[in-house]
Amino acid sequence: MVSVVLRDYHPADDAAARGIYEESFPPSLRAPWTALVDHRHDERFVVLADTDGTAVGITLIRRLGDTDMAFVRYLAVDPARRDRGLGSQLMASLRELLRDGGVDVLLLDVEKPVGVHAEDDRRRIAFYQRCGLELLNVPDYSPPEHGATGEIVPLLLMGEVLDGGAALTGSRLDEAVRAVLLHRYGVEA
Repeated sequence: MVSVVLRDYHPADDAAARGIYEESFPPSLRAPWTALVDHRHDERFVVLADTDGTAVGITLIRRLGDTDMAFVRYLAVDPARRDRGLGSQLMASLRELLRDGGVDVLLLDVEKPVGVHAEDDRRRIAFYQRCGLELLNVPDYSPPEHGATGEIVPLLLMGEVLDGGAALTGSRLDEAVRAVLLHRYGVEA
């Protein structure tokens, strides 16, 4: 296991963090870089740094209004350092950060495995499942267009209840979907 620490982004991280971001996400899923580094008040941009301080992973998380939920907008590890356990370390550190901040539910969306990138999408879903997230039963989950190209990308919602909170079913799941649509995508559900 590589020794790493999760910490807030610093301008000195710019080249490494931006490289991870641009290599990990296609333009159709990327917000402008300034949206990450000059993030909203309800977001936090953190990096996973190795022992010499170099960013080896990134994540941008958003608190979903006044709920006990947070949404992972972006999470990635340096492609040259994948398959070394860094993604799992990033997720474990992120969980701890969220718990310390009073978050009980971690949510994110992933690309539906269709088309030319279906195998990559399946691997990503499997990674999150190994980390404890579940695909949530939201058959009509359909956020609006997003990313640099405005393309509508079919997405699935995943989530995890942290520390034994209420399960993501029934009205709790409805609350989570409404929170994501409103506070991530700006859409009233």
